[in-house]
Amino acid sequence: MNYERPELLDKLAGAYVLGTMGAGARRRFARLHAGSSVVQRAVADWHNRLAPLYGAIPAVAPPPAVWTRIAGRIQPSATPGERAHVLDRLRKWFKPALGFALGAVVATAFVSTNEHLFGMHHMSAALPASYVGILHDEAGQSRLTVGSHRRGETMTIRLLAPLAIPPGRVARLWALPAHGAPVPVTNVVIGANAPIALGAPAEDVFAGVARLAVSFEKDPAALQPTGPYVLSGPCVRFW
Repeated sequence: MNYERPELLDKLAGAYVLGTMGAGARRRFARLHAGSSVVQRAVADWHNRLAPLYGAIPAVAPPPAVWTRIAGRIQPSATPGERAHVLDRLRKWFKPALGFALGAVVATAFVSTNEHLFGMHHMSAALPASYVGILHDEAGQSRLTVGSHRRGETMTIRLLAPLAIPPGRVARLWALPAHGAPVPVTNVVIGANAPIALGAPAEDVFAGVARLAVSFEKDPAALQPTGPYVLSGPCVRFW
């Protein structure tokens, strides 16, 4: 089997990074990873895709019984005190990684199974190369999605829950680069479903953008936000 075929390699690298591979398949893929720069790049690309989700997806704590079973397999003859020490070390080392992996699986599944929310539904089973954003309110509820094909010049905004815009203000969408000042993208219009022109390919608009946010502004053409962000979330590239 040619493991370096692009379509197959992308699926395998995704399963490897997300931790959804079986133990045997993971060992075989790890050997491929150690000896192939192509495989290493595919794995690194998946890490880059999912990295923005680390700060946006709440950690999911595994049930206590999981830690006990792991400690029992690592040191089956340990005393209760020694086993408690192993449990503490396991929680310290692996809890953030497990939380991220579980959260990333949820987020990736959400995007893949709700492509219509991003204006990306199509006949193929694979999500096209795209930029997507899922914006949350302060309570962590998903309220708005943003989607654009990588080389497209339009984007689609979908409201997942009502957004109460104060009278005399507009909901302004901002791109927040990893470095630099916020960049205005557009105003969110309630009830509008038509694609929104970006004025440039999405790759030019969203490349280097780590997060998206919405603030309520008096000036519909504001160049910088004047109030707090009421919604925010990661801007993730899928390819």
